[in-house]
Amino acid sequence: MEDTDPVNCIIVKTNHLEFSDDENTQDDQTPNMNHFPIIAKILCEKPLNNNAIKSALLKAWGLTPKTRINVIEQNTVVFLLENESDRRRICRQSPWSFRGNLIVSQPWHPHEALDEVDLARYQIWIQAMGLPVMYINKDSAEKIENSIGSFI
Repeated sequence: MEDTDPVNCIIVKTNHLEFSDDENTQDDQTPNMNHFPIIAKILCEKPLNNNAIKSALLKAWGLTPKTRINVIEQNTVVFLLENESDRRRICRQSPWSFRGNLIVSQPWHPHEALDEVDLARYQIWIQAMGLPVMYINKDSAEKIENSIGSFI
């Protein structure tokens, strides 16, 4: 008796699939070794205009207009950079913002599934204003930082 449930049929058909690094399964939207992808997610509850995100980040990051950009989901895009130095510079200069919203960005390596990229953790600078002089020290900075995250 054949299973007619479409989900079970898909599971059975794909259960034994294997991929190797030497398979050429590239398409026009898949990063290859000539691209250096960055995933960027804007932390904002409302949907933002993807074209505005692309335009603003191309300009802020100093990238050429021919940089390929793919929308992954609302407020999340992948930039396929042409060189590793741009990717390192963008990551080193983070955090970035778009219209007052934090941008979490991470390099993406093609051997990772998109959902394996950790966009839940990010580094930010904190500036505590108005502290009494006696609390302007490393111990106070660590206490403040550890109350909202972990001190680096």
